[in-house]
Amino acid sequence: MRKFTVSLGIVLFSLSLLTSCRSEKVIEVSNQAHSTATPKTGTGEAAPGGGTYLNEPIPTEVLNLPLVDQNGETFTLESLKGQTVVITNFLTSCQEICPMTSASMRDVGDAIVSAKASNKIKVLEITVDAKRDVPSRLLAYQNLFATKNWSLVGGTEAGLAKLWNYFGAPATKEEFSESDKASNPPDWQSGKLVSYDMVHANLVIIVDDKSIWRWLDLGAPNVGSAKIPEKLKSYLSADGLKNLEKPEGSSWKVDAVYSALKDITGVSLAK
Repeated sequence: MRKFTVSLGIVLFSLSLLTSCRSEKVIEVSNQAHSTATPKTGTGEAAPGGGTYLNEPIPTEVLNLPLVDQNGETFTLESLKGQTVVITNFLTSCQEICPMTSASMRDVGDAIVSAKASNKIKVLEITVDAKRDVPSRLLAYQNLFATKNWSLVGGTEAGLAKLWNYFGAPATKEEFSESDKASNPPDWQSGKLVSYDMVHANLVIIVDDKSIWRWLDLGAPNVGSAKIPEKLKSYLSADGLKNLEKPEGSSWKVDAVYSALKDITGVSLAK
């Protein structure tokens, strides 16, 4: 277990981290009564629906990092100013947690469309694996889902590293042993053995329409009864199937995202 601190010019919070795509981060938050969805810059405040409210302006160099979606469209976080953005991390080769993350982001995207709030709120699932997660693979992955009301996003290795370093979730490459390669399910797209994983913490965040980091929750998604595409379900490892049934350690649900979005944007999303 490693322990590190996220710093945005000041110390926001302390985190403990278990390594891997299967990892868990736990945030230490004071047990004070919730008073506002906009705490002072440099502090965090427990959100009533789960997670933590923040108030951190995102640096220009992070906002201007080049990104590309599953359709090959390029953009930056700066270009999304004026919209509230839900962001989470994943990789399409993950066999333990990310398929459930994607199902949760699909549900958030669908709820936003149902609320007719697509012009106000955008959902980005941003990879930590720039090398493999090119637009064509991101699109193939999204096509496994029945609805496509959220964006899968890639970028350059350097750009994505800088982005996730800023948000406190850097990723590192972990090569699989030959026995692990043989025992894990083959890749859902190519059918080939998967040679490596990207070690990363799991989190979901909200950036408001002024490009201020406003909310954070940590841990694996708890999808409940949400449906996972059969191809991705069959791609899950033994640990992944356990996480599908019940995530280990801390976890978050889409209800926490909906609650935070209601406080930040005023938009009510169906649960």
